[in-house]
Amino acid sequence: MLATIPFLGYIVEGLTVTVGATLVGFLGAMLIGAALSTLVSGSTKLPTLVANGYVTVFRALPELLFVFVVYYGLDIAMRALSARIGITPLEISPFVAVTIALAVQFGAYCAEIFRDARTAIPIGLIEAGEAIGLSEARVRTRIVLPLMFINATPALGNIFLVILKVSALASVIGLEEVTRRAKVVAGATREPFGAFAVAAICFLIVTAIATAVQHYIERRTHFGRGLA
Repeated sequence: MLATIPFLGYIVEGLTVTVGATLVGFLGAMLIGAALSTLVSGSTKLPTLVANGYVTVFRALPELLFVFVVYYGLDIAMRALSARIGITPLEISPFVAVTIALAVQFGAYCAEIFRDARTAIPIGLIEAGEAIGLSEARVRTRIVLPLMFINATPALGNIFLVILKVSALASVIGLEEVTRRAKVVAGATREPFGAFAVAAICFLIVTAIATAVQHYIERRTHFGRGLA
C-alpha cells in the first residue's frame, strides 16, 4: 500500500479524463434520447419504427462490445476515407471513440426515459397553453420540454452514474482514465490492492458529488414534479 502513495497524483489525474468522457457521453445521450423520444411519440409510422428499432438494438448490445465496434469501426472507416482522398490515415482517439459509444448506446435508454417523462405531463397543461394562444412551438419549449426534463431528473441521474461506471471500459482501448492508470501503477508497484483502492475512492467521490447535485436539482424542481 505504501508503494502506491507516490503515484496518487498520477491516478487521480485520470479523473479529468473519466469525468470528461462521462459528461460528453451523457450530454450526447440526452440529445439523442430527446430526439428519439420525439420520433417514438410521433404519429408518423416510419420514423417511429426506426426509433423503436434503434432503442431495441442498442439496449440489447453489451457496452464493452459496442466500445470495440465503435473504436475499430471508426478506425476502418477513417483509413478507407483517407485512402480514397489520398491523405495520411487519421488515428481515432480513444476518448472520441468511447464518448461516441456512450452517447449512441445510452441515447436509447434516455429515449425511453424521456418518453415516459413526456407521457407523465398532464394533457390539461398542454391544452391550457393552447387555450391562451401559445403556438405549438411555444407549448413545446415552455411547457412540454421543461416538465419533461423535470420528470426525467431522477432517472437521468441514475443514467449518469451508470455511464460513469461504464466509462472504465475505455481502459481496454487505451484511454488514460482512472482505471487504466491504476492498472499501470499496480503493475509497477506490484500492489494492485492499493492502486485499485485509490481508483475506487475516486469513483466514490465523483458519485457522491453527482448524487448531491441530483438531489439538489430534485429539491429545486419538486414543485414542478408535483404539477406533473
